[in-house]
Formats: sequence, C-alpha cells, structure tokens
Amino acid sequence: MERGELYLEWKPLLLSLAYHTLGSITDAEDIVHEVFVSWEENPPQQVRDFKSYLCKSVHNRCVDFIRSSSKKRESYLGPWLPEPVDTGELRKSDPFAMMVWKESLSTAGLLLLQQLSATERIVFLLREAFHYRFDEIAEIVDKSTANCRQIFHRAKKSIGPLPVRSPEVRETKAALAERFAVALMNGNIGLLIELLSAETVLYTDGGGKVKAAFRPILGSDRIIRYFVGIAHEVPAGYRCETCEINGMPGIRLAAGEMIFAVITFEYSQERLSNLYIVMNPEKLSHFNRAK
Repeated sequence: MERGELYLEWKPLLLSLAYHTLGSITDAEDIVHEVFVSWEENPPQQVRDFKSYLCKSVHNRCVDFIRSSSKKRESYLGPWLPEPVDTGELRKSDPFAMMVWKESLSTAGLLLLQQLSATERIVFLLREAFHYRFDEIAEIVDKSTANCRQIFHRAKKSIGPLPVRSPEVRETKAALAERFAVALMNGNIGLLIELLSAETVLYTDGGGKVKAAFRPILGSDRIIRYFVGIAHEVPAGYRCETCEINGMPGIRLAAGEMIFAVITFEYSQERLSNLYIVMNPEKLSHFNRAK
C-alpha cells in the first residue's frame, strides 16, 4: 500500500488518538504530519502491521511532547482546558472520519485523561474508545499484555465509564444547551437560575491572551455575576450558535465570521453541573481556519 493511501486511511484514527492524548488538535495535527514526514525521509523496513506501526509512532511522539511541554503547562495562566473540536462539522465534511471520532471524550473526560501518564492515556483510549485487543495495545506501547490490562483497569478506575450517548440523552442535553444559549443572548437571569445550581462550576480558559477568570467560579450566583460583569466586553451583535463539540451539545459565540468563544457543558439531570468556556484564540484557530 502506498504511503499516500495509508495517510488517507489512518489519519482520522491517528489524529483522534493524538488529540485525546494531548488535548490539542493543533499539536495532534503536527504530530501526525511529523510521523508521515519521518516515514518519507526514513522509510521503515519490513513493517508487518502498518496500523500498529503508525499508532506506536504517534504514541512515542506524544510521550516526547508531554515531557517537553510539562513546564509550559505548569505556568499556564488560569484554568487549562482542552482545545474544542467541532465534531458536528466533521460529521458533515468527512463521515468516515466521524466514525473514528464518534467516541470523542467530553471536556470533562479529556481533563481527567490529563491526570494520567501518556502511556496510560494511550492504553485507555485504544481499549475503551477504539476497542483494540490487549495484545495489540501491548505491541504499540512496548508493554506486556498483562501489564496493559493492569494499566487499563487503573486508568478506567480514574476516568470512570464513558457517558451514555443515546439519542434520548443527546436530545435532552441539546435542549439544555439551547436554553442556555437563549438565556445568554437575552440576558435572561431567571432562566440562568433555572439552569445552574449552587454546585455548578464555571471554568474559563483565556490563556493570558484574553480576559478570563483565573480561578474556577463556583455557584450560580457568582457565575451569573460573572456573566453580567463581562457583558459590556462581548462584541456587539454577537450570536450564540448551538453545535456539537467533542460529540456533545455545545455553543459557539461568534462576531461576524470570527468564533471568539466555545462553551461545553457537563450535565446533572435537568441542570448544567459544569461550564467550560475556551476563549484563548490559539485554541480556537482551528475553528476560524475552517471558515
């Protein structure tokens, strides 16, 4: 099989694997590109399993990247949130790729993954999201099959079960996201009070590039005060667009053609338990590049 064909066939899997490991679609794209450039410059000899070889290459580069960027992450200004991915647009533009991304982790799931080592993340993803056998995973991460089983069970205990994504659950969550968008656009405090609770937490990621809260904000009262306080800083004539982010209902905030914020949620019954707002323009470049 030609390298170009391999690239087209396996890029969605490799990109999803790198993204879920790093929490950055931009860095994931760079890593997948580097893997194929390296192959072009130094062709491997006698590859028995192309998929395993490529996954292993991505894993090794992700490990190196995490080690090299650990200090940068520690000095990040304010809460760090993963780059959002518009899986709704991906579904429209590349249905085959969407088959790989259908188990995309939510923002909360990606944050939990960040607490694990790179190898633990890869093992968990390959088993839980991509349904690899443990002997296949062992070959990719250079561990024994038994060791991979142990790594997976430890990771799964930390992460917990992936959320249920039945059509009924998705419809309920989409309705909550829609109501939140309406409340935000109209400044409807009463509706915000209905949607939030005393336990709701708001995380805002500006990365020091734009104004954002440097600490999580707990409770509906404080969250509403935060939204009221920044209302004058939001671009005039902005709009809220409901969409699918990381496989779950979310919201894009746009001014003209520019996406300046993306909001995702965690849900508890009929309320929003966590709100995650990414405003760091570097983390939204993928959205605006696609326009």
